[in-house]
Amino acid sequence: MKKFLTLLLAVVMVASCAISFASCQKSGAGFTTDADGNVVVKIGGIGPLTGDYAIYGTAVKNGAQIAVDELNAKGAFEGIKFELLFEDSQGDGTKAVNAFGKLQDDGMNVSLGGVLSGETKNIVATAAESGVLLITPSASALDCIGEDNAFRVCFNDPQQGECAAQTIKDKNMATKIALFYDNGNDYCVGNITTFKAKAAELGLEIVTEQTYTSSTNTDFSTQITAIKENGAELVFMPIYYSDAAKFLRQASGKLDDLIIFGVDGLDGLIDECGAEYQADCEDVILLTPFYADATDDVTKGFVDAYKAKFDGATPNQFAADGYDAVLAIAEAMKKNAFTADQLKEISAEDFNSKMVAAMTEITLVGSTGTMTWVESGETNKQPRVLQIKSGKYVEYTAG
Repeated sequence: MKKFLTLLLAVVMVASCAISFASCQKSGAGFTTDADGNVVVKIGGIGPLTGDYAIYGTAVKNGAQIAVDELNAKGAFEGIKFELLFEDSQGDGTKAVNAFGKLQDDGMNVSLGGVLSGETKNIVATAAESGVLLITPSASALDCIGEDNAFRVCFNDPQQGECAAQTIKDKNMATKIALFYDNGNDYCVGNITTFKAKAAELGLEIVTEQTYTSSTNTDFSTQITAIKENGAELVFMPIYYSDAAKFLRQASGKLDDLIIFGVDGLDGLIDECGAEYQADCEDVILLTPFYADATDDVTKGFVDAYKAKFDGATPNQFAADGYDAVLAIAEAMKKNAFTADQLKEISAEDFNSKMVAAMTEITLVGSTGTMTWVESGETNKQPRVLQIKSGKYVEYTAG
């Protein structure tokens, strides 16, 4: 009898443990519910919140949060709420991989990928293996989204380089061009490659090509002298705002008669120069899809909400990209007409495949323009040509 009771107790304990273990497992797509019973869709993002490129990661995170707050406040989906999870990569690819793993552990349902191209390249394959929809706001290198489940809000580098050359030609800005860029940065090189090809096609002359690296980005005197001596009329510099601010301060009084032209990496230049060096960035021209002073309802609503939440700060293009990325996720959910009850039952595989498929069927009227997506993950939209005047962006007018 003693042996029988011992055996029976063991069986009961095993059965109890099995039941307990089963109750702890996530079922379906892993959606959780909040205290009010709403199904929570967790959107995971990765980007630099500290370090040299923190302005980009912070802006994307803030813009995405505005969209999440807006969707939740409007009750866009009955019984469904959105939550933003965001991890600091410090701009490091390895940290981005670790961050993606943490987001998966935290129950991420949709991914914003990485803010920067390098970190997004490091995680896109993992995202593809999991099947989760990835829509990066701002990773622009061509090979960042080379998977079926990956999309982006921003232009890719080749698109910007080609468009920059065409803009220079169409607006008759110059015929003699100097190139200045970080030749160790994928973003810069991607822009330069297509710019040069398009410039040759359009009859624009590259008179000098000046480069630097992340370890030589403190003294640009040699490059500035070469640009001046080679008779350039315009400097095309598809670089980030921090390096651009250094270049402009050092070039002050030396290249004042040249046009300075860049792409979306220059967004942030006004704040970087500040009031003390505002004159150095005066008249700089850039291509960007976002214009904070635009008067359309979407942009105005986003800018007003951003200023209200973040102490009067004006959002830059990266913040707008983050905002639009979350709105694109919402549009994909609307396209599928997901309900709270469906999300409680749907499998991860089914949810992911339906979200990915919807991306090529939606049209989003966002703060960075009206956009659609193709199967390669690229977006179709039009850039704006802006110029810095008295510490603000204005629409560029030729001449």
